[in-house]
Amino acid sequence: MSEKTEVQVQSLRVSLTNQNRILLLKEIDGPLSLPLFIGQFEAEAIVLSLQNIEISRPQPHDLLCDAIAALDGHILSAEIIVMKASTFYAEILIENADGAKIHLDCRPSDAISVALRAHVPIYVDRQLMQTYGIFPEPDVRTQKTQRPQPSDEDEDDLSAFSDFLSNF
Repeated sequence: MSEKTEVQVQSLRVSLTNQNRILLLKEIDGPLSLPLFIGQFEAEAIVLSLQNIEISRPQPHDLLCDAIAALDGHILSAEIIVMKASTFYAEILIENADGAKIHLDCRPSDAISVALRAHVPIYVDRQLMQTYGIFPEPDVRTQKTQRPQPSDEDEDDLSAFSDFLSNF
């Protein structure tokens, strides 16, 4: 069995250039984040889970969780396990009433939606995280910026500008 690292949903973003949804999964005990491109409807399903929004009728992920429970099974985790042909593959790990473990193949966005609804851990294969993980840039809104102090050399470069302003 391969090693895995536990992650949590760090953020869900919309690309400004093409409206793709990007889900960032952040290592719980590390600095890396794994970006996943997901569809609009999949993103909305994840947002519903993250914000604990109740819908009057069951959504497909709710239905899956209810069906597993009705069959005396329980969801253990969601796992992103491999990448093939530029596509991530995932599975939902289920334990049935007899204690047997079942690996249910699915898309990563579906596995994450189910995990969020079932309140179970989300894992990523450690090798995948090390290969495709990124170090997100800090949020510029939370950074304190300090204005650099001009040096004597900078003052000389600005002298023509200062002369112009004083004659304006």
